Amino acid sequence: MIFSIIINTHNQHKTIIKCIKSCLNQNFNKKYEIIITDTSNISIKNKIELIKSKKIVYKHYSRSFSNIPEVNQLKKIYNASKIAKGKWFCLLDGDDYFKKNKLKYIYNKINLNNNIIIQDKVNHNNNFLKNTNFYKKFINLWPEIYGTSCLSGNINLLEKFFKSINLNLWNMLAIDALLILYSQRLNKFNNMNKILTIKNISQDSISSKYNFFSKKYWLRRNQQIKYWEIINKKKIYNLDKIICVIFSFLCR
Repeated sequence: MIFSIIINTHNQHKTIIKCIKSCLNQNFNKKYEIIITDTSNISIKNKIELIKSKKIVYKHYSRSFSNIPEVNQLKKIYNASKIAKGKWFCLLDGDDYFKKNKLKYIYNKINLNNNIIIQDKVNHNNNFLKNTNFYKKFINLWPEIYGTSCLSGNINLLEKFFKSINLNLWNMLAIDALLILYSQRLNKFNNMNKILTIKNISQDSISSKYNFFSKKYWLRRNQQIKYWEIINKKKIYNLDKIICVIFSFLCR
């Protein structure tokens, strides 16, 4: 098995079939599987059975693992990784889609024996400011993060990540930030300058609940900085941290 596509979904009934079909319609003629982990209130099993594909492995859980969306997402992906048979994984949210050449492009361009994580680009515009050296050095040194559905990598590195990270400790951070910063610290992260994912900008996305003027926004941002400091074993000194400390104090 070459690829294991891991789809995590929760109450995305309107988009999930299009999402699955974008995986089934890949122009890739080697073996791959699609593992769907679903915590929806109503199972999508009946919809999936109409597709009639042996590539699909469907797991429905009667309730979420956590009432915190980030933790629920992490635990669903963790469970899927435990049964994945592919050498490489590709993550996908239930409201996003793959371009039909995604698997073929990765297979032809990347040595799948390499123990790395890669990020392809999405269909929306990049933030020019965040890509400047000034921003990265003095304001925020994080890499550009396009979202969960853009991440692929060696399944062994994903397993190592889950063994190293406390899923409950970083309960405000989505897997994209956690996994990218983790692999970057190990020098095992690559950005691909190729659009292979169609991202749906949804009002129900995990990040949509963090309003700039809310306490949660600044608690999350503070957690991001602490995570970066811990995995890199050094303190951050930049404008982003200063602003975060001030606003976190004001939001108490």
